[in-house]
Formats: sequence, structure tokens, C-alpha cells
Amino acid sequence: MNPTPGRNPYRPGVGLAPLYLAGRDGEVRRFQAALREAPGTPVNVRVTGLHGVGKTGLLGELERIGADEGWAVGRVDLEHRHDTPDGIISVVSVTCQRVGDRMSRPERTGVGEASAPAVKVEADFEDIKAGFDPAASDRDVELARVLYDTTVEVTDHGRAGLVVLMDEVHVLERQAALSVLVSAVLTLQRSDVPVALVVSGLPHLLAQLRQARTYDESLFRGEVLGPLDGTASRQALERPLAGTGIMMDADLVDQVVARTEGYPYFIQVWGAELFETPRRYGDIQRMKVELFDDAAPRVQERLDAEFYEPRVRILTPAERGVLLASGECPYPPLRVEDMAEHSQRSAGNIDMLFRRMVAAGVMYQLRKGEYYYTAPRFHEFLGRRAP
Repeated sequence: MNPTPGRNPYRPGVGLAPLYLAGRDGEVRRFQAALREAPGTPVNVRVTGLHGVGKTGLLGELERIGADEGWAVGRVDLEHRHDTPDGIISVVSVTCQRVGDRMSRPERTGVGEASAPAVKVEADFEDIKAGFDPAASDRDVELARVLYDTTVEVTDHGRAGLVVLMDEVHVLERQAALSVLVSAVLTLQRSDVPVALVVSGLPHLLAQLRQARTYDESLFRGEVLGPLDGTASRQALERPLAGTGIMMDADLVDQVVARTEGYPYFIQVWGAELFETPRRYGDIQRMKVELFDDAAPRVQERLDAEFYEPRVRILTPAERGVLLASGECPYPPLRVEDMAEHSQRSAGNIDMLFRRMVAAGVMYQLRKGEYYYTAPRFHEFLGRRAP
């Protein structure tokens, strides 16, 4: 995307895709190659990472790639209210309906007359039903039917298949909802129905998928997003300025890259604040290194207010108290036994509260008794907030 003249080209809002997606070329290429191999090779991708690492931005790029490769694409932003079999079926059904609605009547007619469909779904749904695990529920079959009918519709009108992209999938805490989703998609794929699934969420999404179904995790290709390297961080900071007539000094770029540690959200916040700063000094064509110290306090205030503090406000008083106390403990990881030494609560009670904060998306757990914050540098924020 190109910046609008005179408008700030950085987009630090939660869930917004940046104008330039830096450092994710490998993930994009692998997805593009996988779509070209489908349906012979099923396309299932799992994108995980901390808050602020750019999962939603990558999902937007994969959505664009899917459309460019000739697939019909539907995107879902999950919420806690979808965490039941009925909830997941409902939101997928609405998304599939929108996929059909986006295909205008002239487009449908034109595609059908101009060329034969890229893929023809040969499998009959009655035969597909027989392929379900005997333990599968009626909900599994119901969701599979929704996806099957939509895939048949889009391939009949020249699409290569259906891609469903789902963000915030970690909110599906109950095994039943996630199980219905995975069971429906994989059963269709075993019959060569060209439906692809991309799920995105916090690091513990892998464990949730394992618990939902005892499938081999290789059925999902994992893309674990970490911070950008130095080169990609510079690109994320400099490329949005192209076409604005404004440049950023190399020394300033270096300082911002060092401070942000490669986290895309932090880079966008710094860029947004720095873009506005030169106007105060009458030089709007060049951002000089002296602006770093000027912008740093505002950037920190913005991150605390918009990125960190909302994760504290959603908690109950008991959860909030334990979370704030965790700022006094060694990290990483955050161990329940360490917390017990800094709290009057028992280890069992602390562990229960931590697990509730996992459900709230504030923490995640990789091993028993060990927890991590889902937001980078959150421990530093708790230290600032404590006074």
C-alpha cells in the first residue's frame, strides 16, 4: 500500500496491517507454494507469536496472496463468544456467506464463460460423511457441510478453492469448538476438497490444537513469528516514508531499531510519533537523530496506555494483584514457586489465577508451573507501574 500524501504513514493500531510488511518474505513464499500444490497436499498453517509481533499483519498479506493465487478467501476474527461448537459453526457460516456475496453476478457469469473452473470438486458429500471418525459429532459434519458447499460454489465459478483465515484462535479454550473446526477441515481435505485453513494466535495455540484432537502436529505447518532482524526493522521504519518527501537520518534509524528490539508494533508507534515531531521544529522534510530523545517519553506513555495497561484492566482484582506482584519476581520464566515467596497466597491459588490470565490472553504456559507474558517487555512495564 502507498501512503496518502500528508498523512502519517505508520499504523500502530492493534490489528492494523502496516503499509509495508517487512521481514516475512519466507512465510509468504511458503504459503504461496503450498497453495499451488493443493489440493493434493493439504494447506494448513499455524501462525503463532507474542502480541505486537505482527501476526495480524501477516494474516492480511496471506489473505491477499490467496486471492492473487485464484482462491476465494474468507477471514474470521474470533472472540470468546465463539468458543462453542455452535459458535464456531455460526461464525464460519457467516464468513462463507460473505465469500459468496463478494462474488458479484457479473463476475460469476464472466468467470464461468471465460474459462473452465481451476478445480472441480469430485467428492460427494455423502461419501465424505463416511470418512469421519466414529467419535465425530453432528456438529463436525454440520461445519464440514458448510465448508463443502461453499468450496463447491467457488470452484464452480473458477476459483482454485476456499481459504479460511482465522485470527485470535487461542480464544477457543474449550476443546469442543477447536475439535469441530479441525475435524471438519481435515476430513474434507482427505477427500481432496480444496479447502485451506490458516489459524493464528498466541504461543500456546499449539498446545490447544494438540488437546483438541490427537492429530499429528505436522498436519499444520508452523510459522513462529519472532522479532524482526536489523535489516527488516530498518525496512519497516524507512519504507513507509517512500513517497512522503520525508527522510529519516541513519543515526535515528539505528537508535529506534535498537530500542524496539525488532517488534513490529513498537516500530510503528515510534514511526508514528517521530513523523509528527519535526513539525514542532519547522523542518518537516528530515527527521534528525536529535528527535529521538524528544519522542521517547511520548512513545513510552503511548505504549503503556495503549499496549500494556489494557491487559491489566481486563483482569479481576485478584488477578490484577498477583500480576502486579509478579513484576518483583525473576523473569523469564515466571515460576509459581517464586511468586509464592512474594505473596501471601498459596502456590495452588497463584497457579489458578495464572491459568485464568492465560485464558485472558495476558500469559501463556509452556511447562507446568512456568508462565510467560504474552506482551514483549511486559515485565519492564510492571516495574514502571508498581510505584
